[in-house]
Amino acid sequence: MSQKKIEEAMNYAKKSLELENMHVTKEQSKLVKESLEGKISHEEFIKKALELANE
Repeated sequence: MSQKKIEEAMNYAKKSLELENMHVTKEQSKLVKESLEGKISHEEFIKKALELANE
């Protein structure tokens, strides 16, 4: 996925969540971006997402 497409997808998702009165932290955004860029595996994404959720 191109960098432009990743940014567009991230912005769309953030705006959708804001409409539901939810927000995305910088850590969450970084994690999703790393996953979309292929820098981390799906298993690593799940592990880190659970860690963030439990903080």
